[in-house]
Amino acid sequence: MPIRNNLLILMAKKNIRSYSELSRLTGISYRTVYKFGNGKSQRFDAETMERLCKVLECELKDLIYFDKKGVI
Repeated sequence: MPIRNNLLILMAKKNIRSYSELSRLTGISYRTVYKFGNGKSQRFDAETMERLCKVLECELKDLIYFDKKGVI
């Protein structure tokens, strides 16, 4: 099952308008935020997930999920 994320939805709820702004708020590099937001991440670093969840005020299950529709 492909892993997907709700980053843009969570950003919109917190009125965070860009990956640059999220990068600044979390202290995570722009490249890392961009790759995660666009589903290009190969790994999910625990510290990165923790920072994103803290700034977005969410649980990990709100941020990432398995795409059951993507299963063949």
